[in-house]
Amino acid sequence: MNNRLLRTALSICVMMMLVLSACGVATPAATPTATVTNTPIPPTFTPTATVTPTRTPRPTATPDVEATQHYENFVAFVQRIYDAGQISTMDGTYVKLDDFSDELAMGYGYRWESTGVEAKDFILKADFDWSVANQKNFSGCGYVFRQESGQYYYLIALDAINGVFLSYTKWGISAASGANDVVNYPVTAAKKNKFPKMGSNPYHAAFTLVVSDNVAYTYVNGDFFTEHRLKNDWLTDSGPLSSMVLTGSATDYGTRCKITNAEVWIIDP
Repeated sequence: MNNRLLRTALSICVMMMLVLSACGVATPAATPTATVTNTPIPPTFTPTATVTPTRTPRPTATPDVEATQHYENFVAFVQRIYDAGQISTMDGTYVKLDDFSDELAMGYGYRWESTGVEAKDFILKADFDWSVANQKNFSGCGYVFRQESGQYYYLIALDAINGVFLSYTKWGISAASGANDVVNYPVTAAKKNKFPKMGSNPYHAAFTLVVSDNVAYTYVNGDFFTEHRLKNDWLTDSGPLSSMVLTGSATDYGTRCKITNAEVWIIDP
């Protein structure tokens, strides 16, 4: 009995060993592997060229080439006046004036419009264009200057037949309101044989007025024309400067005046 049990146990052991041996052939032992830890890895960016936003420059004031040329030409003319001894300094301020246009029919009279500029001494250049219907007296374009009031001022105008008309008045805007108080200065060309050409009616001329202390000079078409002495003790301060039409015609439209391209150099006191 005991021998039979022993043989059975041995048989079981042998069978178990065979099974384990077979399992060892079919399934090899597992190779140990490293433990993997799930650690978050930050993403890697490939460097690229940084794009800088395009900067559009703010528009700056575009130089006005034409205006600059006008200024430079005017300064050159100021130098010419200075070299001629007609002004004592070149220091001053340049101003471009608005155009002026007016017409007036009277036997003798004038009307003005302020340029918005005040000055005592100055150099003024402009183009004059005017026409006259049946001229009987001085007619043309001009300026009122050193005006103290509506009754006290100098006036000057260019007439195609007689030349330059310069006067001062104390009693209003026309001879009719005070003929005895208007003093007419001699109207003579600097060189009578070189009276400026202004064409036929309608007329045209480039006119320049230089006022310095107690003297007024005029240029017509770029050439020196007249010199006038002002009163030493009257209207010697700065005053409004105005564009003017002067007429000696009461027929139809009388006198038409247009002043363009007007520039003034206000001489520093």
